[in-house]
Amino acid sequence: MNIKRKETIPQVLSSRWEQGSELHWFSSWRSSNSSMPWGKHHCLFGNGRHALKALIDFGQTTRNWRRLWIPSYFCQTVVSSLLSTGIEICTYIDSPGYYEPNFDNLEFKKGDILFLVNYFGLRDKFFVDDTHRNLIEIVEDHTHDPWSDWAYTSSADWCVVSLRKTLPVPDGAVLWSPVGHQLPSTVGITSAHKVAVMEKFTAMVIKGLYLNNYSVMKEAFRNLAISGEEKFDNQGMISGASELTMNILPTFPVKIWRERRYLNHQTLSTVLAKLPWVEILQPKSNKLSVCPFGASLIFDSPERQLRVRSLLISSNVYPSILWPLDQPRTEGIPPENIDFSQRMLFLHCDMRYDKSDMEYISNLIHRFGEQSKIS
Repeated sequence: MNIKRKETIPQVLSSRWEQGSELHWFSSWRSSNSSMPWGKHHCLFGNGRHALKALIDFGQTTRNWRRLWIPSYFCQTVVSSLLSTGIEICTYIDSPGYYEPNFDNLEFKKGDILFLVNYFGLRDKFFVDDTHRNLIEIVEDHTHDPWSDWAYTSSADWCVVSLRKTLPVPDGAVLWSPVGHQLPSTVGITSAHKVAVMEKFTAMVIKGLYLNNYSVMKEAFRNLAISGEEKFDNQGMISGASELTMNILPTFPVKIWRERRYLNHQTLSTVLAKLPWVEILQPKSNKLSVCPFGASLIFDSPERQLRVRSLLISSNVYPSILWPLDQPRTEGIPPENIDFSQRMLFLHCDMRYDKSDMEYISNLIHRFGEQSKIS
């Protein structure tokens, strides 16, 4: 099947077409004139885990932080990184299936930090009750929709964004304080992080060549990408971001790319809307103030999810699971969160794709799901 693409996205021949997985490298085709929600007063770190660890270390030293409240449904790799700071971690019940959490039964006290997540870019801004707000400080994670109205108008104490989830960069995370609090000291890039970045960036470049039908093998970029990610996971020291990311970050047309993501999500949602065995999570608002990170599909059973996922991969469509909770790092994760993670698939809707891509993927999901009827 020939996939037609606009000139703004690199041409991908049908023999090399694939969907999902990590972003490849491609040059920005239009300079950005968009303001960033973090403004001028911010810090850049090697990745999101580094930014959060630096902030927690800073808070424990200067603000008497003692307990960190994290949502029960969250990336366990990040949780492991947070545990390494030595701070006590508590969980509150939250999930992408909710538009906002409920804190009524929690007993906050001075020295507590509340970590809020804009799950998959589906949420709009919400406010923590003053009774709680007077006891705690708030950190918000806007990784899945860095340019939402919520991010621009946040009143949290600190906000964080991992850049490589939505942009074609090998590393980088931004930390800022919407209310003007002091930030942790900036740090330089470590030698270990340089090696990881070089492997990740090389993988991105080779993947771009592969998609454009150059004579390179898929294993060449896959092996480098995996190796670079393992090096990110095994870094002990907090690192600053690479000069590459710092220099190219201002050049991306982020609002145009965000609008493409929004339209792609709408296309996939429309085609799959009436299927009885899958639900596509929808944003709280139908306005562009809220833009989904991608399409979060919730199947009626783990068995159907496994079957559809396997068939999609065999068709060069690579969905993600955000996030596996089979081996939780903390207590307090309810069974419904684990069940949710076992029934969900995340489909990428970013600027690499257009309407024809999303319609093709939707038809695959429809066909594979019907083939997977549970008796």
